[in-house]
Amino acid sequence: MFKDTWLINIYAPPGAENRHEREAFFTNDITYLLPANPTEMLLTGDFNSVVSPKDCTGKANLSKVLLSLIKGMALHDIWETQAQRPKYTHYTNDGAT
Repeated sequence: MFKDTWLINIYAPPGAENRHEREAFFTNDITYLLPANPTEMLLTGDFNSVVSPKDCTGKANLSKVLLSLIKGMALHDIWETQAQRPKYTHYTNDGAT
């Protein structure tokens, strides 16, 4: 907590083989980390998935559960609010996210 704002950094399970574990993390585990009452919050970290095909190049590792969490808690993707953002934060030989 910093000046009435929750600062939360998460690391979701990585890898395609951990998809079910990651979805369970978004469904169950992360809800224990987030404040129960509406408050100012900055949620950051490595989600190891995307919520839209436009968030990556190559094969998208989409998470409907993460999208549901974002919508359900009325969170706003700061990166997404930028009109033109042609850069990514993670690059591999097969694409970028």
